[in-house]
Amino acid sequence: MLVLEQARLVFLANPKTATQSLRAMLEPFAQATPANTGHKHINAQIYGRKWAGVLRRSPGPRFETFAVMREPLEQLGSWFRYRQREALRGHENSTHGLSFAGFVEARLSDDPPPFARIGRQDRFLGFLNSGPPVNYIFDYAALDRLLAFLSPRLGTRLSLPHRNASPRADVAALTLPEDLLARYHSAHATEFALYDRVRQSGMLHTPAAPGDTAE
Repeated sequence: MLVLEQARLVFLANPKTATQSLRAMLEPFAQATPANTGHKHINAQIYGRKWAGVLRRSPGPRFETFAVMREPLEQLGSWFRYRQREALRGHENSTHGLSFAGFVEARLSDDPPPFARIGRQDRFLGFLNSGPPVNYIFDYAALDRLLAFLSPRLGTRLSLPHRNASPRADVAALTLPEDLLARYHSAHATEFALYDRVRQSGMLHTPAAPGDTAE
């Protein structure tokens, strides 16, 4: 989470959506960051419960939140590749030696093993029984829309540095059997539906309403 006071915006870092690059770009403009949270990926629910009320007391226009969303299977593939890196070999979070299909099967299980415990983007963004929803959601595939949104609010032309990319993988290695793909789509139907809304416009805007955040 980064608080951009000048722009009256709060960045919520949805994992595997270029968050390291975005943080590197935005940190020079961040006047405040959460203290003693122990976690940089604060979701919409935690923000609403712990931080929205604090920031509401700051003089000036109301703060709004923004985040990036990635196509769900593409994000899952990024997690799989990231956890295959050599530094994790032998760790319970490692996917070394596992197929992508095996990873997805584990993700869909009732009690996923540590390497497959990955949050849902619709929950992170406040659209799955948690709320309040993030006010501006940008498509990972169209980050130019995010840069165009932020640049005038921060008074400078922004460019995105390259940080922390997952290892490359053969596209064929990330292909799923049709039945497994259908099961994943069914289990994450609301996540896919939310991404479709974001993708169609490049940015989904949910205006803040009075009383929509917890004190």
